[in-house]
Amino acid sequence: MSGRLTNGYNVLENNDFPDDDSGHGTHVSGIIASETNNQEGIAGITWYNKIMPIKAMGAEGYGTTFDIAKGIIWAVDHGANVINMSLGNYQPSSLLKEAIDYAYNKNVVMISAAGNENTIQPSYPAAYPEVLSVSAVDNTGRRASFSNYGDYIDVSAPGVQITSTYFNQQYAALSGTSMASPHVAGLAGLLLSANPNLTNREVIDIIKNSAYDLGIPGNDSDFGNGLIDVKNALEAAQNE
Repeated sequence: MSGRLTNGYNVLENNDFPDDDSGHGTHVSGIIASETNNQEGIAGITWYNKIMPIKAMGAEGYGTTFDIAKGIIWAVDHGANVINMSLGNYQPSSLLKEAIDYAYNKNVVMISAAGNENTIQPSYPAAYPEVLSVSAVDNTGRRASFSNYGDYIDVSAPGVQITSTYFNQQYAALSGTSMASPHVAGLAGLLLSANPNLTNREVIDIIKNSAYDLGIPGNDSDFGNGLIDVKNALEAAQNE
């Protein structure tokens, strides 16, 4: 995946070495952009899209709202088209919302994990209306036992025992809405590759409207609009 990386940023150290010291970011990035058709490891969702690594959280997996907001703004200012946020907490923040608004107004597509506490309590940034919120499903099509849910969920994606790249040149199978979110971010990248003229709102709407309905008919609190459907979404993007 090294050939798919662009210059990134380490918010914590204020330098350009966003090295992963927990494995989480490497796993998420691999779901999006692992090299395809090379007979090695796994294949990412995208074919050619680049990854801009932003390190805004420490090795323990925790970070401040300030650093996350700073990372969002840096990514926007350096050309990011899609921002995946496999993170969240339960306290809304005016500072984080300002960064989300800044990115949205710059036509950036934002996707966020819903959270892993099996609660209906809204998680942020997933619950902000400018962000595409993702719950996790297992291999039977049920909402993952850990996945948060609620009326702010937009779509769902696979998030249980997902194999991907890991730090120290390993592979690992991890579970979480953190793994579901990059499936959707990868799809957003594919849509913009297929039709670069799409606005962020159009990308969000295509992903939601092309989803495969799960659960009770129509929008629901477990799956939102349903499970993402890459084929349907790409066809819709090309027809825009």
